[in-house]
Amino acid sequence: MKIAVINSSYPTYNLGAAKIQAYWEQAGHKVYSAPRGDMFAAECDKAFLSAIFTWNLPKLVQDINNLRNMNPEIEIEVGGPAPTGMPQYIIDNTGITPFKGIDPRFEHVEGNYRCTFTSRGCPRNCGFCLVPTLEGRRIVEYDSFVIPQGSNPFVCDNNILSTSWQHQEMVVEKLRQVRNLDINSGFDDRIFSHNPNKYFDLYSQLKLEGWRFAYDKPEQREEIKFCANFLHDKGIDYRHITVFCLIGDDGQTYEECQEKLQYLIDIGTSPYPQRYRPLNSLTRRYSPLGWEPGALETLFQY
Repeated sequence: MKIAVINSSYPTYNLGAAKIQAYWEQAGHKVYSAPRGDMFAAECDKAFLSAIFTWNLPKLVQDINNLRNMNPEIEIEVGGPAPTGMPQYIIDNTGITPFKGIDPRFEHVEGNYRCTFTSRGCPRNCGFCLVPTLEGRRIVEYDSFVIPQGSNPFVCDNNILSTSWQHQEMVVEKLRQVRNLDINSGFDDRIFSHNPNKYFDLYSQLKLEGWRFAYDKPEQREEIKFCANFLHDKGIDYRHITVFCLIGDDGQTYEECQEKLQYLIDIGTSPYPQRYRPLNSLTRRYSPLGWEPGALETLFQY
């Protein structure tokens, strides 16, 4: 059987698509990996399409329609974070019901991937985040996981500090020799600040690219400052303390977002602005209600 795997979020790396490709190759099938539904993909018997971001969904729908126009008999499956967040959009525009959540067929496929998950889920249930819908609020720990490869390998757990201590120790032991490791979703400041020496002593054993946190809600303000001061005392400077900072959330003004970014600079961190978008946004350049067009972009250069 010939299988097409289409990453409708190309050029963004898509772990789900990479796992699907590895799954079918290991099963002995011929796999064609493509960023679009082209004529070579249409010659396949079956196609899997995945999209990460909701603004990729119009392209995913176009890819499906291209495949069907070239090969009405092709069997198509759809999944990924974006279809999980907006399944009705896929149904309305293609008639296909996407797979919602984490597909167990592909989750634990061995392979050489740029990133990995050692756990799934996050208990926080933030209204701006898709994780509760995609993975759930209950933490699921993996006894084994694939070691990420490449020059900038990622650990993508959405809240690694919410896993058990035994799990975290196991993760550090397995990843000890990985260079330039990026625990990309970072450390939950509300957990880290309760026992900073414990977490620092553990994770400083890794060759981390840096220490990441997130400043999403006003009540995190003092805990973020505490974490920054603690790391400064350990000799970590601002270039290696990155704080994801949600800007443009419903009700926030431009001035409030600017103040958040300046605060992160003042306490000795490197702010990383993250644009708020509604979970059903089909455009990448969403502008908050009441903001001047383009104002959000200027904050990225603040």
